[in-house]
Amino acid sequence: MTTNPEKPARPGRTDGRTSEFTLFFKVKPGHGKLIRDIFRQNTFGQLSREVTQRIGTLHDARWVLFDEDTRLLFATSFDGDWDAYIDDFAHQIPDIFDTVMEHTEDYPGIHDPNIKDRIAAHQVTACSYFRAIPDATVRDLQKARRVYKAYEQLLNAFE
Repeated sequence: MTTNPEKPARPGRTDGRTSEFTLFFKVKPGHGKLIRDIFRQNTFGQLSREVTQRIGTLHDARWVLFDEDTRLLFATSFDGDWDAYIDDFAHQIPDIFDTVMEHTEDYPGIHDPNIKDRIAAHQVTACSYFRAIPDATVRDLQKARRVYKAYEQLLNAFE
């Protein structure tokens, strides 16, 4: 196995074509409520779905405040390359990511030239990671849903 010396190894486990991504951050003192307020906004759920569509490789995401709102977990599953995934965040949703992350310690902003190394420093590789359908990408699943919907419409036409 050869490695590219210009591209550092990134943390995280892979199952099939999907990888896990788990980050832990320290929340700035007193900023836990501000983070919670971001997620309580009526538009956050819809915005999250739009973001998922824009990125196109994001299976799921969860943010968890814990240890009395002093730590923040951000965990996702995604398709493809780690570096491309971070690039997607920087290009597709920089403001959304920065809006939450600005409340964590030592976060330089998604456009910082060293952001990938900073993110990798906060990433913890899961002890175990698996997917029910490891070779199904987000695009594969979306396609399967379209095929299923068309099939259902065809069946309904003959009822």
